Amino acid sequence: MCVVSMIMDHYQDKWRRTYPWTEPAVPMPDYIQPSITFYQMPEVSKADFDKLRADVDELIALVKRAKKYDAANNEPDCETEEKMDLLRKVAKVIGVDLDKELRA
Repeated sequence: MCVVSMIMDHYQDKWRRTYPWTEPAVPMPDYIQPSITFYQMPEVSKADFDKLRADVDELIALVKRAKKYDAANNEPDCETEEKMDLLRKVAKVIGVDLDKELRA
C-alpha cells in the first residue's frame, strides 16, 4: 500500500467523524416541487472552521511528502477518484482547490 493511500484513508475517516457538516447534502432533483425541503448548512463556529482549515493544510503537506516517498520507493501512484472525492469536497468547503494545491 502506498503512503499516499494510507494518508487519504486516515483523513476520510477523521473528517467524517469530526466534521459531519462537511458531508454533501442530499442531491436535489433538477426540478423543484413545493414539497421539497432544502438542505440548510448548519452553523459552524470559527474555531471549527479554523481547525478544518488546519487539517486541510496538514493533509496537503503530508500528501506532498508521501508522494515523494512513494516515488523514491517505487510505490505505484495509488490515488483513486473515490478516495479523492470526499477530500476534494471537504477542501472546497473552506475554499481550497485540493487538486491545484497538490500540484503546486
